[in-house]
Amino acid sequence: MDRIELIASLAKDSKLLLDIGCDHAYSLIYAIKKYNVNHAIASDISDGPLENAKKNIIDNDLLDKIDIIKSDGLKNIDSNFDTLIISGMGGILIKTILEDGLDKIKGKKLIIEANSDTYLVRKFLTSNGFIIENELPIFDSNKYYEIEVFVPGNRFYTKYELTYGPILLSNKDEVFINEIKNKLKKLEEYLPNIKDTILKDEKLVIRNEYNKIILGDNTKMIPINNTDNYYREYFIDNKKRPLIVISAGGGYKYTSPRESEPIAKFYNDNGYHSIIINYRETLDLYPVPQNITADVIKLFEKDDRVSKIIGLGFSAGGHNILEVALHKDIYNANIDLLILGYPVITSDNRYWHKGSYQNLIGDLNNKELLNRLSLENEVKDDSPDLFLWGTFTDESVHVMNSLLLVEAYKKHNCNCEYHMFPMGGHGLSLANESTSGGDKNKEIEHVSKWAEMSLEWLNLKLK
Repeated sequence: MDRIELIASLAKDSKLLLDIGCDHAYSLIYAIKKYNVNHAIASDISDGPLENAKKNIIDNDLLDKIDIIKSDGLKNIDSNFDTLIISGMGGILIKTILEDGLDKIKGKKLIIEANSDTYLVRKFLTSNGFIIENELPIFDSNKYYEIEVFVPGNRFYTKYELTYGPILLSNKDEVFINEIKNKLKKLEEYLPNIKDTILKDEKLVIRNEYNKIILGDNTKMIPINNTDNYYREYFIDNKKRPLIVISAGGGYKYTSPRESEPIAKFYNDNGYHSIIINYRETLDLYPVPQNITADVIKLFEKDDRVSKIIGLGFSAGGHNILEVALHKDIYNANIDLLILGYPVITSDNRYWHKGSYQNLIGDLNNKELLNRLSLENEVKDDSPDLFLWGTFTDESVHVMNSLLLVEAYKKHNCNCEYHMFPMGGHGLSLANESTSGGDKNKEIEHVSKWAEMSLEWLNLKLK
């Protein structure tokens, strides 16, 4: 079965089928001849396609079964159809057509095949009274297509599900998996050429998602407070163990994959449970990321498998989890110990990471809030014991961020172990091959020792 007939088959038993952008009307002809569709409307914005459609309709002796209407989207269409087909257009255009005719599509069955930006279509329709009933991948004429069926209903979908398709992810059809493999291959070829750290991290997020789909990683992305933010559990077993709560960096714009799964695996391999909090899937301003982080921590405070909660953060993720740790009175979440790598700390414009503060609070003219989020000012006498590390030559987050935090800890007579390594740029994570993303500058054996040092520190603290 080719793409056009597959689309027609999904309209089986419809009373009145409408095809917007009908082209040659082949889907409608199939639908009436083979799939018990009673009547149809062929619609297009241009005369040329309508003439082609009319010729084919006449050739198939279906002029009494298929009406021809010239229309810009749904503007000239009555709302008495029960099924709608839109195929062969880009997702942005399809979304516009659906948005402009939202009142007319309510309660109808929609069969959509977008040539691009399918995520936008899924997100729009599932936010406006539709659920995804079916998703069918097909390879036709050397091209990959995804055909979506939407019906009335309400359900929350994660961003990940809307990006790749919840039913496609569940069914793992060979055609779909092969397409993801092709995309992964192209991405792997492209990655070594990316020098910008932020862009590389964003592409590594996609690579991780591709691998998750292909390899069948069933680790649940558990939504936080019915948002696109989520956390993942990496528990070794059901024994009571310390829990590492990972808050990856990403300038409060995204959460770095290099500072996520590899970190969870390292601590799992050394006897610690771990969770990863993706607190930046939505770009809400302060204090939403912190509230999200705190809400997840509170879920595990009384978990029978958890003996202690250890917050671990990198870069802006370090700022995020330190903010929560320093303000138990605000967030009501308990963090027993802290491990921070090259964290964003200060809003002092001599040393600050401006982009992180811009992404977190939006308005950089809010001096009161900027000062409040300069966390060297927020350390108290009862702040959690801290393991801190970074590099002297960090080009993104000035080393003074860490030094100001150390000074604050000293001032309040709090416990801190600090390691300043003499070389290395920003975003090193484990500083080895598992987290370098192919960038040899992020593989520094001397710096990689921080992880083992953190284990020694934890052993002392947890005795």
